[in-house]
Amino acid sequence: MTGTQLAAIIRQKTKTNATTFTDAEILLYVNAFKDEIASLIVERNNGMFLIPATFDLVADQREYGLGDDTLNRIQKLEIKFASGDSRFPSTNIKDYSRSESESEIIQNFNNNEGGFAHTIRRRALFILSGTIIAVTDGGRLWAHIYPADLANLTGSTDLSIDPTTTSFGFPRQFHELLARRVGIEYKGSQPKPIKLNAFDLNYEKDLEKQLNAVAHVDNSQEIIADELPSEDTGNDGFDY
Repeated sequence: MTGTQLAAIIRQKTKTNATTFTDAEILLYVNAFKDEIASLIVERNNGMFLIPATFDLVADQREYGLGDDTLNRIQKLEIKFASGDSRFPSTNIKDYSRSESESEIIQNFNNNEGGFAHTIRRRALFILSGTIIAVTDGGRLWAHIYPADLANLTGSTDLSIDPTTTSFGFPRQFHELLARRVGIEYKGSQPKPIKLNAFDLNYEKDLEKQLNAVAHVDNSQEIIADELPSEDTGNDGFDY
């Protein structure tokens, strides 16, 4: 559905209108719960909302901040330490507790394939390698990012359409659930909370169904073997 349609269905569910539940108010709810649902989606489908982004290596700099749109997981980090080199995967060290002095780091790590690593802390990558020089697009990070925030609730573009080549729309099968989630929050936030109907109360179960549905998006690698000929299986035992 489009932003206009999303607002309309939210108002229908909450028995409101453009005066009692304005676009600006709905937009706050929509963008908040869009992110909530997106974080659940990537727990079931690690290919959803995944995108590569390059960044420059800065001479003698080991820490590089993660974008504010980065979701709750990183897939892969690739680095090249010279402009003419190829990027190679970095090893992720979950808990790095050794010395962070430059001399100790370059003594234990190097810039060769398999010789460098990284750890994540304070929403930043900390690179463990040999000496770092300036390299344009030296790093490439594969990370999950939140679907783009809605700027408004107008227009005729479906919310599932990616706004740009570096951002994501919101999956179609979750549009009604997003509208329902907003309606539930609206009803509960009123001075005298509005009683939830049976459809509202079934939200968690319906959300779970859709999360399960996106958990396996490609069955093309399934291998189905042909049955063995009867002479190799004993012909159900009659010939033996």
